[in-house]
Amino acid sequence: MNFDMNSCWARAVELVQANFQLLLVIAGIFLLLPSVALYLFFPDMQTMADPFADQDVVAAQMAEMAGPLIGGGLFSTAFQFAGYAAMVALMSEARPTVGQALTTGVKTVPSVFAILILFFILYFLGAMVIVLPITLLAGLTGAAAIGLIALIPVVGFVAWLLGRLSMSMPVLVLEKTLNPITGITRSFALTKPKQWPIVGFWAVIVVIFLVVSMIFGGVMTLVASALGGGLATALIIGLANGLTSMIIGMVISAVAVAMYGQLSGPSADAIEDTFG
Repeated sequence: MNFDMNSCWARAVELVQANFQLLLVIAGIFLLLPSVALYLFFPDMQTMADPFADQDVVAAQMAEMAGPLIGGGLFSTAFQFAGYAAMVALMSEARPTVGQALTTGVKTVPSVFAILILFFILYFLGAMVIVLPITLLAGLTGAAAIGLIALIPVVGFVAWLLGRLSMSMPVLVLEKTLNPITGITRSFALTKPKQWPIVGFWAVIVVIFLVVSMIFGGVMTLVASALGGGLATALIIGLANGLTSMIIGMVISAVAVAMYGQLSGPSADAIEDTFG
């Protein structure tokens, strides 16, 4: 097993370039459309996202829209999971057709949801183990500031956990298994030898995307606000968020495939082609 950040990034860029048109179609359907639909079907999302809005009004709107938002959010999340898995499948060495990649993506969704649930369970247990002794210490000493220190190791734990689970979807898709436990254990096994460089690499990518998203989103929100609200404003904000999701989705999927290729080593087919 080996992991090199530069080689991984270079390979990810190659994968995106080689499959750009098909990735663009899949990302457009599974990542762009749900974002646009969310803002068009729930135009009050603009108000809820406004930090200067009346919080009483926001709370009332959230209570009124809770049911539809939860239902729509779950469907949108499942739809996006299918898109991510389909993009991972499309960039694999197996070179599936678009139809085969989409079928794989849809089949993988329940397993990805199961892994997400297990992630939250692990996160909750880990956070409790970290926070509890620090909170007790803060209570004994009377120094409330000590409690805030607990946020630092919790964030670090979340970053570590996400890094260790980052190969779960590639395992499900590329190793053709739908068992979420297999996905998690195999991901932990693949990332263990180089876990800290992997966690750091993902952290850098996430920070860069967050900064770019905030800047781009802020500019587009200002443009949309100039229109004074309504359907056009919702459409612009939805498109901005959707375009950001498309780019992030394609890059993250490519990085995951490139990283999996490094950590898992050459496939049996590749070895056979080399020595056959």
